[in-house]
Amino acid sequence: MDKKLSVEHTVNDCYEQYYQSLYKYCRVRLGEFSEHAEDCVQDAFVILQRKLNEGETIEQPRAFLYRTADNFVKRTVEHYGKERTRTVELTEAENAPAPPIISDDFDYDKLAQILIAELSTQEQELYILKYIQRKPLKEIAEILNIQPTAVAKRVSRLRQHIKDLIYDNNFFE
Repeated sequence: MDKKLSVEHTVNDCYEQYYQSLYKYCRVRLGEFSEHAEDCVQDAFVILQRKLNEGETIEQPRAFLYRTADNFVKRTVEHYGKERTRTVELTEAENAPAPPIISDDFDYDKLAQILIAELSTQEQELYILKYIQRKPLKEIAEILNIQPTAVAKRVSRLRQHIKDLIYDNNFFE
């Protein structure tokens, strides 16, 4: 399995064989930014799928996936590390808005209902499969009749869309 990779269905084989260990590797490497591990793994599989679709032959898919995921890990750490260590002038800090205070009686269920209503029908279906029914990506792929890498990318876009909705609608202010 780990010699040559050129047939599309073998991406699914790689996903089944390497996903868990690659995910654990990324979580450890990301440290305090470990919540981004799944994104790094998903992006690595998307790159693998794209290269194969372009006709490239991957000699050692496991090594390719780890190397690609590691590149995403490094980018993630660099990006979020810069955000965290950004310094500001004292006057800018004094004028910055206070972080939102979430009351103890904040209704997260109501927020979830509002956000889900803002999603398209396809996004709602994906949200339910992934976050309500907690189905694994492979099973979602079978249900939607698409590749697991496509599901991974859609889940990543869905998470970002939800974050954008929360930010754009100022739910915590």
